[in-house]
Amino acid sequence: MCCSKQFSKKTVAVHISPSSMFISWIHCLNLVVFMAACANGNTCTVSNPSSWEAIIECPNFNVNLTYYEDDNYLEVICPNMPNFELLRDLPDLPSFTVNELVYRNCPLPVNNQSLIELLSAFVNRSNQSYINKLFLIDNAELSEDITLDPQLFAGLFKLQFLLIQNLADISFDNPLLFRHLPQLKKIEFHGRNRVSGTILQQLKQLKELYMHNSDMKKLPKELVSNLPKLETLYLDKNKLKHVSQFTTLPNLMYLNISSNQLVKLQENVFSRLPKLKILDLSSNKLKRLATDLFMENNHLEVFKADDQKCSELVLEKNVFTEQKFLKEVSLSNCKITALPEGIFQHCLQLFKVDLSHNKLQSLPEDLLSDSFAVELYLQHNEFINMQPESQLLGANDVCFLDLSHNKITTLSIQLLKSFSSLKQLQLHNNQLYMIDVDAFKSQSHSLIFLNLSHNRLTLHENNDRMINSTSWILFRPLIKLAHLDLSYNEITNIFDHFKNFMDNLQSLDLSHNFITHISYTDFPFLSAKINLVNLESNKITHPDFDLSRIEPLHRLPNEIFLADNPLNCDCISSSLVTYLQAHLNASKSIPLKGLQCAQPPALFGRKPQTLRAEDLLCEKETLFGFCPIECKCYKRPVDQAAIINCTAANLTRVPVIKSPSIIKCSFIELHLEQNKLNALSNGSEGWNTIRRLYISNNSFTTLPGDRLPEQLELLDVSGNQLTEVDAAFIIKLNHTALRNISLSANPWDCHCENPLLAFAVDNAARITDFSTLQCSNGQPINSATLNELCAWTTTLSFYISSAVSLLLIVCLLAIWLYMKYSLEIKVWLFKHNLLQWLVTEEQIDMDKRYDAFISYSHKDEEFVTGQMLPRLESEELNFKICWHVRDFMPGEMIASQITKAVEDSRRTIIILSHNYLESVWGQMEFNTAYLQSLEDKRNRVIPIIYQDIGDIDQLDPELQAYLKTNTYVRWDDPWFWDKLHYAMPRKRCPKHDQATGNIPMLSLNKQPAVQIIGSII
Repeated sequence: MCCSKQFSKKTVAVHISPSSMFISWIHCLNLVVFMAACANGNTCTVSNPSSWEAIIECPNFNVNLTYYEDDNYLEVICPNMPNFELLRDLPDLPSFTVNELVYRNCPLPVNNQSLIELLSAFVNRSNQSYINKLFLIDNAELSEDITLDPQLFAGLFKLQFLLIQNLADISFDNPLLFRHLPQLKKIEFHGRNRVSGTILQQLKQLKELYMHNSDMKKLPKELVSNLPKLETLYLDKNKLKHVSQFTTLPNLMYLNISSNQLVKLQENVFSRLPKLKILDLSSNKLKRLATDLFMENNHLEVFKADDQKCSELVLEKNVFTEQKFLKEVSLSNCKITALPEGIFQHCLQLFKVDLSHNKLQSLPEDLLSDSFAVELYLQHNEFINMQPESQLLGANDVCFLDLSHNKITTLSIQLLKSFSSLKQLQLHNNQLYMIDVDAFKSQSHSLIFLNLSHNRLTLHENNDRMINSTSWILFRPLIKLAHLDLSYNEITNIFDHFKNFMDNLQSLDLSHNFITHISYTDFPFLSAKINLVNLESNKITHPDFDLSRIEPLHRLPNEIFLADNPLNCDCISSSLVTYLQAHLNASKSIPLKGLQCAQPPALFGRKPQTLRAEDLLCEKETLFGFCPIECKCYKRPVDQAAIINCTAANLTRVPVIKSPSIIKCSFIELHLEQNKLNALSNGSEGWNTIRRLYISNNSFTTLPGDRLPEQLELLDVSGNQLTEVDAAFIIKLNHTALRNISLSANPWDCHCENPLLAFAVDNAARITDFSTLQCSNGQPINSATLNELCAWTTTLSFYISSAVSLLLIVCLLAIWLYMKYSLEIKVWLFKHNLLQWLVTEEQIDMDKRYDAFISYSHKDEEFVTGQMLPRLESEELNFKICWHVRDFMPGEMIASQITKAVEDSRRTIIILSHNYLESVWGQMEFNTAYLQSLEDKRNRVIPIIYQDIGDIDQLDPELQAYLKTNTYVRWDDPWFWDKLHYAMPRKRCPKHDQATGNIPMLSLNKQPAVQIIGSII
């Protein structure tokens, strides 16, 4: 496991070596025992932030320990002067086996005591050989006036890495100091340390030496000599002004003397470093690199001397000559003005040359003549015109060329002619305005990335914008070009050669140019790999993407960036909006990215795909003869509306409104808000074509209804001085076409006579600002206010309407009851001698002899003689009954007597029973009575069902028909005698000298008899 431990303001990476399982178990046991001891009141406390970390704090001893068990890492920190001797007496203090030891802010041992012995209270001395990394950090403060001796490192014979940081007050000059560290391979002096003499010469296995940030002004010659295995030497970030010849370092390969104050190097300073491969001299003050500086360094591979703080770095001729292994040279930001001829002669493996951020104006032709350089960095120089004679020889292998941030104005065919393998070319941030038509001919099969941004290119032949763009095809040869950057130029349109050639093109950047128009026809690229076209920050106002004309062959790139264009979201953009919304509705990714409306101001910042069709307007100038001079006019194609906007035009009268047909529109939307109007004028020809009228925030005190347009659908009169409205205005408001009304912010007089109140309450859904509608006193206009102001009229109206409603309900109920129970009602009235005029019979029966003739079966004679006759002929009823036993004349034909009896009787009572249905005479009597009823057109038959006669449908057809269409009386009905009395003829009233009236038999046609004899009132 690897951990990072912070030893100072910087973090030192600690590479942890694994420990054995046995040792880990021993540590676990020790920690458990020690924690138990601490719990018994000892002065050290143990905490375990994690399963693999233990923190032991001993404040009485000024010692804090942090141990990472899995890594065998121990950090010792002393908040103040510690007492390690007393710590030894602490019982059960765990003893750690350590691979890495950090000793921070603690005093170094004295009196010939070793560090291991000093820490023996908790470091296992028997396993001290496990320590391979030691960090001595900030130990000077508690180590005053001590002298370091070799015993300090006794017992650390397997130590391989030593860090000494910030021991400025302690002198490291004992030549035998490191004699107990025979295996030490890496030592690092970090910060202010006083190191001198031959202190390092005991370290015969040392491979890496770091002495940085030490404020060292002079490098003692013997300090870094006689180190036969030293491979890496860092002397960076010091204050060295001079270095002597490096000697007896036969294996040194990496030397870093950067960030010092070196001004001059003696010619032989590196001559005794035969294996030197990497040399870093960056950030010094060097003024010259001598010819023979690297003569003996035949294995040099990388040389860096960037950022020299001098007036100019001069490179002498042949300074790098014959460096056959040289791969990289970096001389950036050195104020170099010229390069000597043959500077890289015979540098056969040269791979990268960085000459950027200098003052070069030209290059020697043989700069790369003997090399196989792949990367050439020349940005931020002072190249102006790369003339044909400036052609670089031997540049066939260059893959990367950076000429950006120069002053190049023209690009000739000769400049790049030798760069036949070029894959990436950076020419951005120059002043290019002209490029030879064959400038990239040599790169036809190699160039992949071309950056021409931040120049003055128009891409017209000879910079002439009038010439046909298809006649000059600059990029046609570049068949492998994948990325072309032409941003920040002066290009005005998307040329055909972008889409008709370069069949491997993947991205095209045309942002920050002067392109004014694009169309879907610009994007069917020959390349099937095209993913991105960047057109941001151009002058595009109306992208042409008509969904109806886009065909499958018009394959668009995956992304077309169009942000920061002055997109005009007027009616011309309707096809664009339709295209974008079609993609949204189909859940498709929209290739057009970043579109936002810049015009008109009302839609600024809106995304066009969120617009509605009615948002898209086209401005119409006054020259059309339609728009008033004080106003701005627009056409809205979606509904053929002409919009006249005279808002805040300081108008005192309504301008002349002309017919919308002038601009091929159907109606007008008129905006007159925020003016000084106090009256409307309806005399102009287009006035009555206004459907939407906005006159808010004016000075209207009255608004006659006859002045409003006839086709009005929307009216906004808010923010005026209106107090009341007339009846004509209310009539106009009630017009069915007027759906949206705004009336708020007026000083309305709220009294019961003002028709506005009732209108507002009844039409709240049509009044868009009803919730804010108020009277002049601030009282809200709503149903509560209306009821309060019109309480008496409301109460009176309520009572009148309630009374009328109640009366109507009673009448309807009475009619319904009479219709349903008419027979019962008449029976009851008859019984109680009330409203007898309702039941009077005509004078036609005045001369009949009998009131009724009883027809029955002789088998039912007991019922007739015992019940019927006595009651009917009683004093109470006093009916004259024809009874055949008593009243028929003997000797005469029975049939003729039956006929005569029926004719002489006002009623015929039929006693219906099974016996009657079986009687022939009974059937004859019924038929005679039935025919007499038909002849007289009156109901004369009174059927009395004496017994259950079964299913009526099985009876004689005439009897069946009669029973189904007329009333009858049941003997078992509790109202039997009342109903029979009612059905019988009424006696004449002697008082009025009136013939006996007969009660009519009510015909209930087509109503089942079983439903007729219902309940009685």
